[in-house]
Amino acid sequence: MPIQSLLLDAAEEHFARRGVLATRLADIRHEAGVSVGAVYHHFPNKEVLYLQVWLRALADYQDGFRAALSECADARSGVEGAVVRHLQWVSGNPQRATILAAPRPPGVDERADSTNAAFFRDVTHWWRVHEHYGTVRRFDFDVLYALWLGPAQEYSRQWLAGAMTTDPTAVAPELARAAWNSLRIQE
Repeated sequence: MPIQSLLLDAAEEHFARRGVLATRLADIRHEAGVSVGAVYHHFPNKEVLYLQVWLRALADYQDGFRAALSECADARSGVEGAVVRHLQWVSGNPQRATILAAPRPPGVDERADSTNAAFFRDVTHWWRVHEHYGTVRRFDFDVLYALWLGPAQEYSRQWLAGAMTTDPTAVAPELARAAWNSLRIQE
């Protein structure tokens, strides 16, 4: 496995478990089994390493969300499928989910902003197509996001913090139905 991947994997585990401030580069280096020079060759400091871990988690999450939308046959399967995929991702990737649930890293650069902009543009486009055909309600994106993923996000945060003990995948069907019921055109 390439050294950069070893470092990212070790850093992800430490940042998720201990937080950024309590994690030392020496801990990451030791777990990855690499030299001090190897760490600094790939990452000039802990902030850059954390940013790369955060961006990797973000890309992984967004790829799964996009896939859920692309696999859907209609608006309902997309809305519900995205909620289910979100909760499956959190359950299957608790370290990455913990990193994304934490505040954005300082110095988030244009790559994160452009990654998010492209993601939100894709999701908004998907939504507007279904809105145009009269299957879902019209919302500004911030309200849409809150209604679509707000309950799933909150459940995820509580589960990651240990306050909820039921795995997110077990509550996914109910939260997915609730999202659909709040977003669909009422007949």
